[in-house]
Amino acid sequence: MLFISYRGIFDGQNFEDENTINQIGTAFNAGYSCMVDVWRVDDKIYLGSQQPLVEVTAGYIQGNRFWLNARNNTMLVWLQSQPQNLYPNYFSVPNPTPAYVTTSSGHQWVFGNVPTNSNSIIVLPEIPDRGLFSTVKLRNYGICSSYLSFIKRWRNEGVWY
Repeated sequence: MLFISYRGIFDGQNFEDENTINQIGTAFNAGYSCMVDVWRVDDKIYLGSQQPLVEVTAGYIQGNRFWLNARNNTMLVWLQSQPQNLYPNYFSVPNPTPAYVTTSSGHQWVFGNVPTNSNSIIVLPEIPDRGLFSTVKLRNYGICSSYLSFIKRWRNEGVWY
Protein backbone atom coordinates (compact mmCIF):
# COMPACT_ATOMS: atom_id res chain seq x y z
CA MET A 1 0.00 0.00 0.00
CA LEU A 2 1.22 3.50 -0.84
CA PHE A 3 1.32 5.97 2.06
CA ILE A 4 0.95 9.62 1.01
CA SER A 5 1.42 12.41 3.55
CA TYR A 6 -1.24 15.11 3.36
CA ARG A 7 0.60 18.38 2.63
CA GLY A 8 3.76 16.85 4.11
CA ILE A 9 2.16 16.10 7.50
CA PHE A 10 2.41 12.43 8.48
CA ASP A 11 2.53 12.25 12.27
CA GLY A 12 -0.40 14.45 13.28
CA GLN A 13 1.90 17.33 14.24
CA ASN A 14 3.32 20.53 12.76
CA PHE A 15 0.19 21.50 10.84
CA GLU A 16 1.50 25.07 10.68
CA ASP A 17 4.32 23.76 8.44
CA GLU A 18 2.08 22.09 5.85
CA ASN A 19 3.05 22.64 2.21
CA THR A 20 6.53 23.90 3.10
CA ILE A 21 9.80 22.66 1.65
CA ASN A 22 11.15 21.59 5.06
CA GLN A 23 8.04 19.61 6.00
CA ILE A 24 7.87 17.92 2.59
CA GLY A 25 11.54 16.97 2.93
CA THR A 26 10.85 15.53 6.38
CA ALA A 27 8.01 13.42 4.97
CA PHE A 28 10.17 12.19 2.09
CA ASN A 29 12.97 11.29 4.53
CA ALA A 30 10.43 9.31 6.58
CA GLY A 31 9.66 7.26 3.44
CA TYR A 32 6.34 8.80 2.44
CA SER A 33 5.08 10.32 -0.79
CA CYS A 34 3.47 13.78 -0.49
CA MET A 35 0.25 15.40 -1.62
CA VAL A 36 0.92 19.12 -2.01
CA ASP A 37 -1.23 22.05 -3.10
CA VAL A 38 0.35 23.87 -6.06
CA TRP A 39 -0.49 27.18 -7.69
CA ARG A 40 0.71 28.94 -10.83
CA VAL A 41 0.67 32.73 -10.71
CA ASP A 42 2.53 35.03 -13.13
CA ASP A 43 4.46 32.06 -14.60
CA LYS A 44 5.76 31.07 -11.17
CA ILE A 45 4.88 27.96 -9.16
CA TYR A 46 3.93 28.15 -5.50
CA LEU A 47 3.01 25.82 -2.66
CA GLY A 48 0.20 26.80 -0.33
CA SER A 49 -3.05 25.49 1.09
CA GLN A 50 -5.45 28.41 0.75
CA GLN A 51 -3.22 30.77 -1.22
CA PRO A 52 0.15 30.70 -3.00
CA LEU A 53 2.84 31.18 -0.33
CA VAL A 54 6.13 29.36 -1.00
CA GLU A 55 7.71 29.77 -4.43
CA VAL A 56 9.33 26.63 -5.88
CA THR A 57 10.82 25.67 -9.22
CA ALA A 58 9.13 23.41 -11.74
CA GLY A 59 11.91 20.88 -11.12
CA TYR A 60 11.18 20.73 -7.41
CA ILE A 61 7.69 19.24 -7.85
CA GLN A 62 8.73 16.64 -10.45
CA GLY A 63 8.59 12.92 -9.81
CA ASN A 64 6.25 10.15 -8.81
CA ARG A 65 6.53 10.86 -5.05
CA PHE A 66 4.56 14.07 -5.52
CA TRP A 67 0.76 14.04 -5.77
CA LEU A 68 -0.06 17.53 -7.01
CA ASN A 69 -3.37 19.19 -6.22
CA ALA A 70 -3.67 21.98 -8.80
CA ARG A 71 -5.34 24.76 -6.82
CA ASN A 72 -5.99 27.10 -9.74
CA ASN A 73 -6.91 26.53 -13.36
CA THR A 74 -3.66 28.06 -14.61
CA MET A 75 -1.71 25.36 -12.75
CA LEU A 76 -3.94 22.57 -14.06
CA VAL A 77 -3.58 23.73 -17.67
CA TRP A 78 0.18 24.02 -17.21
CA LEU A 79 0.45 20.49 -15.75
CA GLN A 80 -1.61 19.08 -18.62
CA SER A 81 0.85 20.62 -21.09
CA GLN A 82 3.91 19.02 -19.44
CA PRO A 83 5.38 15.56 -20.16
CA GLN A 84 3.53 12.89 -18.17
CA ASN A 85 6.78 11.32 -16.95
CA LEU A 86 7.79 14.56 -15.17
CA TYR A 87 4.45 15.12 -13.40
CA PRO A 88 2.78 11.70 -13.31
CA ASN A 89 0.32 12.32 -10.46
CA TYR A 90 -1.83 15.43 -10.47
CA PHE A 91 -5.48 16.29 -10.05
CA SER A 92 -7.79 19.19 -9.28
CA VAL A 93 -10.67 19.17 -6.82
CA PRO A 94 -13.71 21.19 -7.96
CA ASN A 95 -16.01 23.05 -5.60
CA PRO A 96 -18.19 21.53 -4.18
CA THR A 97 -16.03 18.51 -3.47
CA PRO A 98 -17.28 15.35 -5.21
CA ALA A 99 -17.04 11.83 -3.77
CA TYR A 100 -13.83 11.31 -5.77
CA VAL A 101 -11.70 12.73 -8.57
CA THR A 102 -9.54 10.82 -11.01
CA THR A 103 -5.83 11.61 -11.02
CA SER A 104 -3.71 11.95 -14.15
CA SER A 105 -2.29 8.48 -13.41
CA GLY A 106 -5.79 6.94 -13.38
CA HIS A 107 -6.23 6.48 -9.64
CA GLN A 108 -9.44 7.52 -7.94
CA TRP A 109 -8.73 10.08 -5.21
CA VAL A 110 -11.56 9.18 -2.80
CA PHE A 111 -12.67 11.51 -0.02
CA GLY A 112 -13.67 9.49 3.03
CA ASN A 113 -12.88 5.97 4.17
CA VAL A 114 -14.56 3.66 1.64
CA PRO A 115 -12.47 2.76 -1.43
CA THR A 116 -14.27 2.62 -4.76
CA ASN A 117 -11.95 -0.10 -6.09
CA SER A 118 -8.47 -1.58 -5.60
CA ASN A 119 -6.95 1.28 -7.60
CA SER A 120 -8.30 4.04 -5.35
CA ILE A 121 -6.53 6.23 -2.82
CA ILE A 122 -8.41 7.03 0.38
CA VAL A 123 -7.98 10.69 1.40
CA LEU A 124 -8.22 11.93 4.98
CA PRO A 125 -9.91 8.86 6.50
CA GLU A 126 -9.51 10.57 9.90
CA ILE A 127 -12.39 12.94 9.10
CA PRO A 128 -15.22 10.36 9.03
CA ASP A 129 -13.38 7.87 11.29
CA ARG A 130 -11.53 9.58 14.15
CA GLY A 131 -10.21 6.26 15.48
CA LEU A 132 -8.98 5.22 12.02
CA PHE A 133 -10.37 1.70 12.54
CA SER A 134 -11.50 1.67 8.90
CA THR A 135 -7.87 1.78 7.70
CA VAL A 136 -6.82 -1.50 9.30
CA LYS A 137 -8.18 -3.84 6.65
CA LEU A 138 -8.22 -1.60 3.58
CA ARG A 139 -7.15 -3.31 0.37
CA ASN A 140 -6.69 -0.49 -2.07
CA TYR A 141 -3.82 1.36 -3.76
CA GLY A 142 -3.07 3.97 -1.11
CA ILE A 143 -3.94 6.20 1.83
CA CYS A 144 -3.39 9.96 2.04
CA SER A 145 -3.50 11.17 5.61
CA SER A 146 -1.95 13.44 8.23
CA TYR A 147 -1.68 10.43 10.58
CA LEU A 148 0.35 7.97 8.49
CA SER A 149 2.71 6.97 11.29
CA PHE A 150 -0.26 5.82 13.34
CA ILE A 151 -2.02 4.13 10.39
CA LYS A 152 1.13 2.32 9.32
CA ARG A 153 1.76 1.03 12.84
CA TRP A 154 -1.91 0.10 13.20
CA ARG A 155 -1.83 -1.91 9.96
CA ASN A 156 1.65 -3.44 10.14
CA GLU A 157 2.03 -4.27 13.80
CA GLY A 158 -1.58 -4.99 14.61
CA VAL A 159 -1.29 -2.87 17.72
CA TRP A 160 -4.71 -2.11 19.16
CA TYR A 161 -5.12 0.72 21.60
